[in-house]
Amino acid sequence: MLGLLFLLLPVAMAYGWFMGRNSVKQNRHNAKQDLSIKYSTGLNYLLSNQQDKAIEYLIDAFQVEDDTVEAHFAMANLFRKRGELDRALKIHEHLVRQKHLPSKAKQQAAFELGKDFLSAGLFDRAESMFQKLLKSKDYSNKSITYLMKIYQSTKDWPQGILLAKVIVKSRDKNLLHNLANFYCELAVLALEQDKFIEVIELLDNALKYDADSCRANWLLAKIYENHQQYNEACLCYQAIYQQDKEFFPDVIEHMERCYSKLDAIDEFQKFIRKVYNETGSSSALIKHVDYIEQKHGVAKAIEFTLTALKRRPTIRGFNHFIKMQMASDSNQTNLTNLDMINELISTYLSVKHRYNCRNCGFNSSTHYWSCPSCHDWEQMKPIRGLEGE
Repeated sequence: MLGLLFLLLPVAMAYGWFMGRNSVKQNRHNAKQDLSIKYSTGLNYLLSNQQDKAIEYLIDAFQVEDDTVEAHFAMANLFRKRGELDRALKIHEHLVRQKHLPSKAKQQAAFELGKDFLSAGLFDRAESMFQKLLKSKDYSNKSITYLMKIYQSTKDWPQGILLAKVIVKSRDKNLLHNLANFYCELAVLALEQDKFIEVIELLDNALKYDADSCRANWLLAKIYENHQQYNEACLCYQAIYQQDKEFFPDVIEHMERCYSKLDAIDEFQKFIRKVYNETGSSSALIKHVDYIEQKHGVAKAIEFTLTALKRRPTIRGFNHFIKMQMASDSNQTNLTNLDMINELISTYLSVKHRYNCRNCGFNSSTHYWSCPSCHDWEQMKPIRGLEGE
């Protein structure tokens, strides 16, 4: 009897293994069948434009595992691109709730969820998501960038300035540039309330974070000029030229006024001649030609202008040349023709845009420190070329 038992034991073990194997196979088959049904049902709902039900079934079908996370992100981003933010939100929120996901995947889900909230105009919820990611190695800089966008949209300049430490730590030049403009915005508000000491402190901070902030020097120059500190104002205008040569044409009139107060027009003209030689700016050309006309007469000014226009033709330069011809010509017929040409060119220039955003290409007749289209700072500059500078 005992011998029979020993003979039956391997058979029992084999039978148990066989039955267990079949049970596992059956469970896998049932799971696959269930997944197939959910997937097919989800697709059917999608094809019949019942997208909310489709998402529920597809999310359920793609169990969130390491190898399916990217499929969830791809599906959510597709919905966001189509403008279906509520559906993108649903998927990203579903991912954020998954406790078993790796830290990097959860951070990505939180970051994408913040972008969804921002696109939906839910600034407070977007801010909350990005604030949580400030210590993330992978998403810190990106989160700061979006936080700065939020504070720029809501004009919450002090809140943006609170990020100064993490921005400095990031060493991101674009973020430092944005931070400097936040200080400039606060300086403008302080200037409206005649808080001049506070304005100077704010602008010093702006230059501390971004030494190339021509806006900060522009505001400082205005303050110095208003307080009759013309030498300091001139130094600020010279600094602007070194910081941003493309923006400098808007500075020339103000700079000339300060040098005039200092009785140093010859020094100003020497600087302007240097500007023209280095940049070919129409504004610098016109200012220098006016000086030649006063010192040496119209004939010399016309001669210099013709040489300059051959070197670099611009409509503004040609318009000024016509005005000089009118001033020097006594023939009535010529004067009438020149007057008509001058009027046509002046009308043309008056309807042309003066500024162009170097980042997105937006054109405007008015200068903005923040582009109305792409919202980038200090990118609106005088148009260059035949129709500009």
